[in-house]
Amino acid sequence: MLEEYGSIKLANIAPESPDEIHQENADYVRVAMPASAEFEIAMQDKGFYWVDRTLHACVHLVKIPDNLGKYVRLPIEESCHYKEDILRIAASSFTYDRRFHVSPHCDKQIATMVLHGWIQKLHEVLICKYKDQVIGFLALRETANNTLFVHLAAVDEKFRLTGAAMALYAKACLLAKERRYKKLEGHISSQNTAVMNIYATLGAVFSHPVDIFLKK
Repeated sequence: MLEEYGSIKLANIAPESPDEIHQENADYVRVAMPASAEFEIAMQDKGFYWVDRTLHACVHLVKIPDNLGKYVRLPIEESCHYKEDILRIAASSFTYDRRFHVSPHCDKQIATMVLHGWIQKLHEVLICKYKDQVIGFLALRETANNTLFVHLAAVDEKFRLTGAAMALYAKACLLAKERRYKKLEGHISSQNTAVMNIYATLGAVFSHPVDIFLKK
């Protein structure tokens, strides 16, 4: 799939093996592929850089703790506003996130352009506040009639000890269950231990490791 962010063209593809990769008319190519040492060597031979490994996380909502609401200790609302606050928090949080840093070597200018494109497409988002200040957000997207997906989420670094991240994920689970969804899913970097711990607290099952490669 070809994505455009200003003057940047990004080919975002998910083949099952390196043999399925074809030349793309793009400035950058981002490949998400099942994790394999053999594939990693083949991708390096093709000039790609390995940049991350992600995991699929799935929370079966029927199994979430009955007392999950205890984690929602801060006010959270659904809103289609606060885009500037969301961009500010996201830009400072995703300094190395390979969804936005599409150059093999991180380029802040390009990443800001890609991130801005993502945020402009957001609709209603869960917003967490502390003393009327927006300190975190979580955006959900329906991927199946019984599944919600955590599309994007972040908390201002200065407020991470407030429990805002756990509050947002707990609220997302409670809303999803209330709206009769069966699963809450997400893709997370294996380097993001903080979010992995949140998913683990929610009883998530981790599976499907995927390696991310980039090429200019």
